[in-house]
Amino acid sequence: MNLPDLFTTWLAHRARMAELGLIAWSTHGNQSDIAGRLARGLGPVDLAGLRKSHLELYVGTRRQTCRPITVAAELNVLRQALNWAVDEGLLAQRPRFPVVSVPNVEKPLPADDDYAWYLRTMPPAHGDALQFMLLTGLSPHELSRLQPRDFDSVTGEVAIGGRPDFAVKQPSRRRRVPLNRAAETIWIKWTIGLPADRLVFPQPGTLQKAMRRHYLARSDAPAGADGLTPKMMRKWFASKVASEHSEAVLQRLLGHAPGSPITRKHYVRSTDDQLGAAVNGVRLG
Repeated sequence: MNLPDLFTTWLAHRARMAELGLIAWSTHGNQSDIAGRLARGLGPVDLAGLRKSHLELYVGTRRQTCRPITVAAELNVLRQALNWAVDEGLLAQRPRFPVVSVPNVEKPLPADDDYAWYLRTMPPAHGDALQFMLLTGLSPHELSRLQPRDFDSVTGEVAIGGRPDFAVKQPSRRRRVPLNRAAETIWIKWTIGLPADRLVFPQPGTLQKAMRRHYLARSDAPAGADGLTPKMMRKWFASKVASEHSEAVLQRLLGHAPGSPITRKHYVRSTDDQLGAAVNGVRLG
């Protein structure tokens, strides 16, 4: 069995797990995309002949255009597939993996004006979708699966993972998120007349490409907006909530398990303005 054949077999197993609700379909989709990149990058190498040297060359090639965290995530998918192959008796032993160091350094968020530039200048379908994430803390994949029937007009909340076909990765991700007035205005704008089971917002890949094309096409694009992604709307939300409310409140809004270190490690970031405000507020007496 070669590597592409393994991915086909493994992904079929993962699809069955998704059908049974053991993993989210979004997880399966993400793993399928990564498996495709791995198959193209490593080629049809036989499983028994796969060596660490193959992986080192793959890592070296990917590092020319990708961040370490992206390459590390790709290797993690390969590791899962190979571990499954060992468990199923398709492979005697998986090769050793090269180490990909991911810097654990907090990068500051872009300034609020950089976010506002996208929301102000992008076409409404994209700008409103980004603003809805910024106001609710939803992830791009959660946003893309929302349907009109997910909104409770009595409580003013949207239900995440409330439908049988809206699977979530962890039980904590199943939650109800309140909409403020601005978010509810956006929701009403895009759901009026829309069938209850239709998707409301664009897909993550569509939003990502639209942001990049928009940035490159506009002469007035601010330098700080370069590299801003849909997921960073969620990080902006997390940082704003964290500055005024307890971490327990933030974790419930984001769908993180109580006490999860992921919240502060990956989602709470600071801006230069916040650093200045913190120093200005320090005084004796």
